[in-house]
Amino acid sequence: MDSDLFYFCAVVMDTSYVVKFIYSGEAATVPLLHNWSFLDLCNSIRSRFPDLIQGKFMLRYIIPPDSTSCFLESEVDMRMIFRNLVRYNSDFVEVFVTDLPSSSESVVSNTVCEDSSTMLEENDYLGCYRAEAPKSYMTKGWESYIHSEGQKFEGGVVEFRDKLRKYAIEIGFSYEFVRNDKVRVIAQCSKKHSQGCNWLVKAHLCRANGFFMIKMLVNVHTCHGVIRLQKSKMMGSKVVKSIVLDKIRANPNKKAIDIADEIKSDYGLDVAYRTVWYGTELAKTALHGDEAESYAQLLWFSESVMKSNPDSRIAIEFHRETHRFQRMFVTYGAWMKGFQSCRPILFIDATFITNKYKGQIIAASAKDANQGLYPVAYAIVDSENESNWRFFLEVLAEEFAKHPMRRVTFISDRHVGLLSAFPRVFPNNPHGFCFRHLMANLSDKFPAGSYLKDRIPYLFMCCAYSRTPEMYQFNMEILRSEGGDIVAQFLEDLPKENWCMAYFNGERFGEMTNNLAESFNNWVLPLKSLPILDINDGIRVKSMASIAARKQDAQEWLSELCPAIEKKLKENLEVGRHWRVSRSDTYVYEVHCQKYNSMVNLETRFCSCGEWQLYSFPCSHALVVIQQHGSSPYLYVNELYKVEKYRETYSFPINPLPSISKPVHDFGRDAVILQPPLTRRPPGRPRKKRFRKRSEKTRVIKCGRCGKCEGHNRKSCTAPI
Repeated sequence: MDSDLFYFCAVVMDTSYVVKFIYSGEAATVPLLHNWSFLDLCNSIRSRFPDLIQGKFMLRYIIPPDSTSCFLESEVDMRMIFRNLVRYNSDFVEVFVTDLPSSSESVVSNTVCEDSSTMLEENDYLGCYRAEAPKSYMTKGWESYIHSEGQKFEGGVVEFRDKLRKYAIEIGFSYEFVRNDKVRVIAQCSKKHSQGCNWLVKAHLCRANGFFMIKMLVNVHTCHGVIRLQKSKMMGSKVVKSIVLDKIRANPNKKAIDIADEIKSDYGLDVAYRTVWYGTELAKTALHGDEAESYAQLLWFSESVMKSNPDSRIAIEFHRETHRFQRMFVTYGAWMKGFQSCRPILFIDATFITNKYKGQIIAASAKDANQGLYPVAYAIVDSENESNWRFFLEVLAEEFAKHPMRRVTFISDRHVGLLSAFPRVFPNNPHGFCFRHLMANLSDKFPAGSYLKDRIPYLFMCCAYSRTPEMYQFNMEILRSEGGDIVAQFLEDLPKENWCMAYFNGERFGEMTNNLAESFNNWVLPLKSLPILDINDGIRVKSMASIAARKQDAQEWLSELCPAIEKKLKENLEVGRHWRVSRSDTYVYEVHCQKYNSMVNLETRFCSCGEWQLYSFPCSHALVVIQQHGSSPYLYVNELYKVEKYRETYSFPINPLPSISKPVHDFGRDAVILQPPLTRRPPGRPRKKRFRKRSEKTRVIKCGRCGKCEGHNRKSCTAPI
């Protein structure tokens, strides 16, 4: 025997130990002899609890102060108990005894069976009728949350109360407080008065370290009916809050009904919808703080952003007397610098905020060289009116003045407030109207089911996409003749310079809709229900991560053009491979297509079809001529579509903030603490989704039971089959 093992054995032989068996709310304490084997321990347990079925129980043990439970299955585990007692300098061990379900397919290794070879498992012969294997629920560890006197809780009284509730849920009893405050908690079984149950726990605050400690624990129930139930009175909203924090952190918009289903599946507990909903709200408050306090931290957020991200701009307006928030404008220096390498076109729109104080986000977004969303600026306002649109555009114009800005084109959905504010701030900038919104408005003027409801929007589309004035006049005559007075009145206050390709007086790059603004709305959708500070910081973090990821991706691109543009170039090259080309001059050619001929001038980058000029990208006719001329197609592609510009766009990072969870900043004696705006909650249940227009296409739901498309699904189907 080596010296280390001899020392260990000597220590064990000179020390007396105590083991506490805990089974179904009852407990028994016996001496733990140093020469006990695993079988001796099992025999002692069965002698204390005669109700135990031979071969149908499992063991786990805890050695205080360590609260981690370990398996007790063999002689090796038995020897580890003695080693750990010496390691922790302890003389006490707790052994938890639990029954195995009768439906187990086989006896697991930590059960006790003297002659297991003679046992016949009925479940093995039932075939498809055999019972399912028991599921291990996430509440399994709750039974060891409260186990001994002297147990410490570093989280103070909050942690103690939380673990006490979960312990009661898993064991299957309820309790009532005799005393419950921040310094002392005394709880007894709720059947104390009716059945005289002796279960009791007393815990108090240790002022030296702030821990909460169990001073007295009578962990034996003398009442009847201590069994774990699916519905527990102790399963309140605070327990729900503690188990859904990570789920809400990952998805703040997770629905309460989905969380209730997950609690049923993962924890085996039935919880009322209202309890889950309230627990979810408590979790959101714990993660994101109070929404009113969120406004008080906006000034600190503004100061921190502009300090860590130079050239950024955050303008906050509030009432001077009441300090109530009115509106704010946000743009980052990285956004403005990166926009210089994007196409000079901005998509502007507004989307609703769905948190407690409501409001709207007005945003201006651009497209990068790979057709991706690139935010430029946004504002948070109370409503979409002329005053707020003018505020947003004026601050945006001030930021444009700080940078060598090109002539920027704006595209919008023609909101009334924007139409009034835009000419006053950007009188010389082109303003394009979203063709999709115009077509929807025109379609609404005709009755449903009529021939003209689909015919007139199609003719209007032909006018909008006309690439030459002659083509526009031809299509407009047809539109006016078939649409009559309704179309004439619709076009009366609609200048063709704002919606027709042939007459647009700026660079539109073929963009006829405001779909990119809708992409921004979807991009911020998970943030719109959060407090205002988390909305701002969420946008910052999403943009910061997006810039870093796209910068990394661009390093691996080997082509001269961005992937989306490269794909479009190849598609245009395939179209005219069979066309014939005739040369007229050094740079002038004629392309003979199947239906018509086109004239292409490579020097002026002109094609008679108009596509090259309108899209700033060579059309199929131009690409055929370029190959005939012996030049590379890449020489005739706009620089704003190339990888070099894409890398320049994302070469300006957004720097992190020191700490967004910092409390309200101390600005001194005359500190300005912003207050939330005065809002009135509308009646009824708050809507989470916007109203869709009649022109928007929605996915048709087909019932998986009856096969009909009548707006119901398999769950709500009542059709006879």
